Amino acid sequence: MWVRAGAVVSAAVVAGALLVAPAAGAPTPSTSTARLATIVRGAVVRGSLRRSRGLDAGALSASRAIAAVPDKTVVIHDRIGDAADARGDLASAAAGIVNGSLAFAATVAQPSDPSIDANWSSPNTGILWAIETTNDNNPEFVAGLFGDGAGGLIAGIVNPKAQTLVCAGAGLYDVQSGAYAVGFASGCPATVFTFRWQALMVYDFDPPNQPSSDFAPDNGWAPSLTLHVHGHPSGYFMLGADGTLHSFGSAPHFASGHIDATALAVTHDGLGVWVVDGRGHVFTFGHAVYKGGSPALHAGERITAISATPSGHGYWLFSNRGGVYPYGDAPGLGNMLAVRLNGPVVASVATPTGHGYYMVGNDGGIFGFGDAKFHGSMGGRHLNRPIVGIAPTVDNRGYWLVGSDGGIFGFGDAKFRGSLGNEHLNRPINGVVAYGNGYLMVASDGGVFDFSNKPFSGSLGSQALAAPIVGVAAFAT
Repeated sequence: MWVRAGAVVSAAVVAGALLVAPAAGAPTPSTSTARLATIVRGAVVRGSLRRSRGLDAGALSASRAIAAVPDKTVVIHDRIGDAADARGDLASAAAGIVNGSLAFAATVAQPSDPSIDANWSSPNTGILWAIETTNDNNPEFVAGLFGDGAGGLIAGIVNPKAQTLVCAGAGLYDVQSGAYAVGFASGCPATVFTFRWQALMVYDFDPPNQPSSDFAPDNGWAPSLTLHVHGHPSGYFMLGADGTLHSFGSAPHFASGHIDATALAVTHDGLGVWVVDGRGHVFTFGHAVYKGGSPALHAGERITAISATPSGHGYWLFSNRGGVYPYGDAPGLGNMLAVRLNGPVVASVATPTGHGYYMVGNDGGIFGFGDAKFHGSMGGRHLNRPIVGIAPTVDNRGYWLVGSDGGIFGFGDAKFRGSLGNEHLNRPINGVVAYGNGYLMVASDGGVFDFSNKPFSGSLGSQALAAPIVGVAAFAT
């Protein structure tokens, strides 16, 4: 998060290892927080002043609106008296969404107008809001509000690692409410969708001595917010058998690998991924939360699929023998372990509601539990190639099955959008997911085949892979 009070700060610390805020009651004067404010302010000054003339007017309206605490705002109240000067003692901090724009605000115990308070001219005075998007406790961005040295305010969002401005903002001091606020144009930053945040006030009341500093919350992060704007993220991940995650579209990059991987699932916002191996060990990336794994498997049983609940607070592990192992808030609704199967279960997936799940055998036989309604199957019918995947429609009124040759079979209201049944494939298809108004197929060489109204975001079909692709997962379908 932030740098502990009294610590010696360095560029490397600011870039990637910002530590926890000081505990409540700890001494607040801090050369490190002042240095952090100076670094962020420096990046804002270098980049924003020459861009501010072309600033979207929506940024200013967002900062005005959040000063009045609009809807879609998270407000944190902070303890009074834990900072050396009341003008730098946070009373509250807020983050919110205003007409699709990102905005932040803060109040202090004793508001002071930057246009007449000379201390706001100090490079050590300012308010920072950490923006954390990958659940690793290190901010990817820092929003800052500072004096411009002439009684005005400047604002921007900075990449703390590169110490560069990402986008300029509009800042204001609302005399009536005593609130400081910043706003940014819609879509800025383009890669922030779901985030946690923490505010830091640094107030240089006695230059050149150590300034006052105060956090809100004092420890940890404020509750997360999701920014729904035009261009909300969409994309997909592919999983290699060696555990490597390949990202496409708006999917973030996660360091991964060295896992005997069999399947993956993704959070709805695309900012978290679960990966499972054949023994049921679960590995998490980004916002994905670990809820358990490594179930007691029967002889010859191997985990072949994982599917997450809509809340992201649970998941199911599925096996080739029809076993179902729920964790977190995933309900156990039945399994096929006691049934003699005509062929192994090759794909399993939860319904969009999270109140049911499907399993499909390589012969095309369908097994549904909970609200996974039966709409038909390929069981007992001639197949040119075995079935390898199933994808329920977004409205949960049908599903598609796909064969290893790319043949598609739609049931219920699952509309046929095209197939590869008559096409030559370099490698067999091994998965299908709902995507847009249709579906996306993936082959073991990473070839992607998009039969939907969403744009194609890329593939690995022309690349040499260290391991074959064993799964695909899409988000924001």
